[in-house]
Amino acid sequence: GWGVGNRQAIVASPRSRLPSLSLVTLSGIGTVILIIFSFWYVRADFSKLWSPRTGQLLSAIVRAAFPPDSSQINQLFTLSQQTLAMSIVAMTIAGLGGIFLSFPAATNLLSPGGLLYPEQPHHLPSKIFNLKSLIVVVLSRFVLLFARAIPEPIWALIFLFVLFPGILPGAIALGLHNLGILGRLMAEVTENLDRRPLRSLTALGATAPSVFLYGVLPRTLPRFLAYILYRWEVCTRATVIVGLVGAGGLGRLLTEQLSSFDYRGLVTTLIVFISLTFIVDLISASVRRTLR
Repeated sequence: GWGVGNRQAIVASPRSRLPSLSLVTLSGIGTVILIIFSFWYVRADFSKLWSPRTGQLLSAIVRAAFPPDSSQINQLFTLSQQTLAMSIVAMTIAGLGGIFLSFPAATNLLSPGGLLYPEQPHHLPSKIFNLKSLIVVVLSRFVLLFARAIPEPIWALIFLFVLFPGILPGAIALGLHNLGILGRLMAEVTENLDRRPLRSLTALGATAPSVFLYGVLPRTLPRFLAYILYRWEVCTRATVIVGLVGAGGLGRLLTEQLSSFDYRGLVTTLIVFISLTFIVDLISASVRRTLR
C-alpha cells in the first residue's frame, strides 16, 4: 500500500534531483568564470565613460544635432515606406520558409515512434526508415543553421553583388537570416507538443497526413504566427543594418548622414525610424494578443 512504495519514492526523489542540481551549479559557476574572463580579456576601462574628454565630445555632438532638420521629411516618408516594405517581404520569406523547414527539422515528427509514426511503417524496413528520417532531420537543421549563421549584412552584400542595389537584396538577406532563426524556434514548438491527443487520433485509425493536418498543424500554427510577428518587429530594426551596406531604406540615408556629419538630419531620421518601429511593435503586439 502506501507505506513501502511511497517511502521509497520520497527517499529516491532527492537523489534523482542531484544530477540536475549539480549540472545547474556547474553551469552557473562556469558562466561567472566566463564573464570575469571576458571583462579581463577585453581590458574594459570604464573610467573613460566619465572622463572630461568624453563629456566634451558628447556635448559637442548634442549641440550639433539640435534642433533636428525637418527639410527632408518628404524623403523620409518615402524611405519609411521602403523600410516597411522590406521588412514585410523579408518576414514573408522567413515565415513561409521557416514553417516549411521546421517540421522536417523537428526530431520527433518523422522519426520512428514520433508524432506521425508511433509505430514502424510496415512497407519500409526499420533500418532504411531510421536512416531516411535521420538524413531529413540533419539536412533540414543544417540549412537552418547555415541561414542564421551568416549575418544579415553578409547576405545583403552577396545579393547586392548578384542582383542590384535596392530594397529587394536587403529583403532577401533579412528573410534568409530570419528563416534560420524562425525555423529553429518553430521546430522546438513541434518537439514540445503533447503526444497524447495525436496518439488518440492514430488509435482511431487516422493516417499520418491526417494526424499532421488535424493534430499537429492546428496546435503549432498559432505559435508560429506569434513568432513571425515578434521577429517582424526585430526585422524592422535590422533593416537599418542592411541599409548601411547599400540595401536601401532609412539605413542608406543614415549612412549618408553619418559620412557627412549631418547630425541634425541624423536625429530626424532616427526619430522617424523609432516611430516606425513603435508602430510595427504595436501592430505585432495587438495581433499576438488575439492569437492567445
